[in-house]
Amino acid sequence: MSSTTSDVIIISASASGLMCTIEAGKRGRKAIVLDHANKAGKKILMSGGGRCNFTNYTVDADNFISHNPHFCKSALSCYTQWDFLALVNDYSIPLP
Repeated sequence: MSSTTSDVIIISASASGLMCTIEAGKRGRKAIVLDHANKAGKKILMSGGGRCNFTNYTVDADNFISHNPHFCKSALSCYTQWDFLALVNDYSIPLP
């Protein structure tokens, strides 16, 4: 039995979990991803009725419910759908 140390444990190999893992790696952190599915990202394939719908072109803070309505505005301004699409393009991932 081997011993593994990590800086971060991500619980979920969903789209958000995988994005967290990527960011942890960019920051020099060792990350472990835990998920009940047999493959990482499996849930992404099921989204959008099986068409792998992974983003929306129109995103607005008014579409989110929060006790702090300014949180959504701040979060969405820090990383937009266009930032995500640029990331997908940078890795030459074909859009569905």
